[in-house]
Amino acid sequence: MEHSGIKVKDVMTGEVVIARPEMSIAEVARLMNSFRIGGLPVVESGKLIGMITERDIMSRVVAANLKPSEMRVSQVMTSPPKVIGTLDEDINSIAIKISKFDVTRIPIVDKESKLAGIVTNRDILRNSRELLDVLLEQAKVKGQLAEEGHVAFGKCELCGQSAHLQFVNSSFVCDACTKTAKKKSRIFGKLFTFIPFL
Repeated sequence: MEHSGIKVKDVMTGEVVIARPEMSIAEVARLMNSFRIGGLPVVESGKLIGMITERDIMSRVVAANLKPSEMRVSQVMTSPPKVIGTLDEDINSIAIKISKFDVTRIPIVDKESKLAGIVTNRDILRNSRELLDVLLEQAKVKGQLAEEGHVAFGKCELCGQSAHLQFVNSSFVCDACTKTAKKKSRIFGKLFTFIPFL
């Protein structure tokens, strides 16, 4: 894949909610719930040492019937992280990593391995429309591509209303705007794509 010319440092989120290795899984679960995010970088002395995700908690704590209040992040996290990115990396490279490693977010580190930010699949979609093909293929392979399905809750990019959103024609839109888009697509013969995210 060719370079997009867009660097990770230009699209990443610099203010990142993090977990510490000594925190309990119960604390981390509350953080994830409060911020509505499915995974946190684990940081010690400013350095990225791992990732903790909902999947880790479900498979290593809940499925094992362990008490979240008694388990520590250090016991459950994936360390080292499955995949990382760098500040000067092209977002096309990050898109490939998201697909290859089956993740929805990638922590970004500086030259000293310190956490600098995080990039999600949505950050990429907002900044490079040509990357839709990579994530569409990933969704098809995983059997997640559906005609319809809510992907998030937030403000519609067309009408500004807070609602359940779908990714339609490179925008996050509410149900009402989605219906309007479908009508227009039938009239004008445009193709609108829906991508469900985990």
